[in-house]
Amino acid sequence: MQLDKGRKAIILMLDGFGTEYFRASDMPALKKMAQDGFYREGKAVFPTLTNANNISIVCGSFPQTHGVTTNCYLDPITGKPAFLEDPGFLKSPTLFEMAARQGIRSALVTSKSKTIRILGGSVEAGLSAQDADPDTIRDFGIPPDIYSIEVNEWIMRSGIKILQSRPDIDILYVHTTDYPMHMWAPEEERSLDHLSRLDGLIGEMADRYPDAAFLVTADHGMNPKKECLDLEKILWAAGFPIRAAISPVADRLVKHHGGHGGVSYIYLADRSCRDEILDFLSGLKGVDTVLPSEEAATCYRLDRDRIGDIVVGADPETVFGSLEQERTELHDGYRNHGSRFEQSIPLIAWNARLRETDSIQYNLDLTRALFFE
Repeated sequence: MQLDKGRKAIILMLDGFGTEYFRASDMPALKKMAQDGFYREGKAVFPTLTNANNISIVCGSFPQTHGVTTNCYLDPITGKPAFLEDPGFLKSPTLFEMAARQGIRSALVTSKSKTIRILGGSVEAGLSAQDADPDTIRDFGIPPDIYSIEVNEWIMRSGIKILQSRPDIDILYVHTTDYPMHMWAPEEERSLDHLSRLDGLIGEMADRYPDAAFLVTADHGMNPKKECLDLEKILWAAGFPIRAAISPVADRLVKHHGGHGGVSYIYLADRSCRDEILDFLSGLKGVDTVLPSEEAATCYRLDRDRIGDIVVGADPETVFGSLEQERTELHDGYRNHGSRFEQSIPLIAWNARLRETDSIQYNLDLTRALFFE
């Protein structure tokens, strides 16, 4: 852990904030940080979903090391999909744990309660807008609806309030929600308004804490999608009785994406059929890539034991999920992520003494360069 005790670090993980949003929006405070500090168009970890990327950033490592590859997994006991919300899945220490060992206090403010459950064990202050407890409501007010623009303002203001009331906090990690990006394209008025509001609060943070190191990045971008495929039903209909096809993007907040996503983990009942299934999926309309798990683990630096037997990536206009039929067209305006086509994200550091900037390519490289190397 390299941060000097007494010097603050503020990490803003803006969920869904792909490069296209940064380019399209008038965000003078953030763009000045990018101009005066470090900026690079970088990449999110694949799959482009919150758990894998949030934890990669917080651990400064890829999923092959920290072990988290999904929001949803196949429970080996029940044989059914389950949400990953248990800190026991982590195989690596987080920057919060490492900071606590050195007497450095940290805080985590997030949209999702699962983020607190997974990462909040070593923080001095942990707030979630989802399912806010009475103490949070007393000290920070009732959070706006989780499916709103305003909730991200509450998250940012709560982060500022923590720093004001707890001067001993030296690391603040802020994780917003991507609901606005699911709802609106970068150039739409509501999106521009949302990011303008966030930029004002980023500017306020920078004015209040001009000596703090700022890292700003995202977990994925967002693209319009036209069709959803139920790979489990398609494979069963083709004579391949698989155990399950899991959408790793699926979590408890389904209003904005329906539990669908641009990647699927296929769990086989009979591995002797794997090559035949790989060939079948490779020719399926809507599929971009199909890899056996060991190859996918090497290619994307994933934990081999936590991605099923086959990893399927969707093309730019397709998602995978659980349906009543094999395929369905999606409504106009449906936007989602999970595939390799949502990897482009901004990497921004301001007032931060980063090491080895030439090697910074992924979101996790920002925290690794500031804290871990």
